[in-house]
Amino acid sequence: MRWWDRIAVLFLPKGMILTVAALLLFLMHLGIFASDVYNFCFTYHYDRMSFRYTVVLMFSKVISICWAAMGSLYAEMEDYKLVRSFALTILMLNGTMFFNRLSLEFLAMQYREESH
Repeated sequence: MRWWDRIAVLFLPKGMILTVAALLLFLMHLGIFASDVYNFCFTYHYDRMSFRYTVVLMFSKVISICWAAMGSLYAEMEDYKLVRSFALTILMLNGTMFFNRLSLEFLAMQYREESH
């Protein structure tokens, strides 16, 4: 591998860039989900929830799951058990976040204020 290739991947093992990107998307989704759960369960300000961005959020979660799955596949080819477990953990967290968000969307469906 050439030295500039090493700089391009920030000295991470093969596939870890995808896993780190999936982790960053997971953290962003976790913040949005926590805000929506707070507004839904505690403050009852449904207009502050992210209903307008549901399609974008779900598409972003699917992309995050795909990146985590690809990073997990790359990690399976590596010899490091820590990298494999980290990639699988991120994949499971992203999948769990997807289903949690989907459940919250179905729970909050009657509180949506949509205009056509």
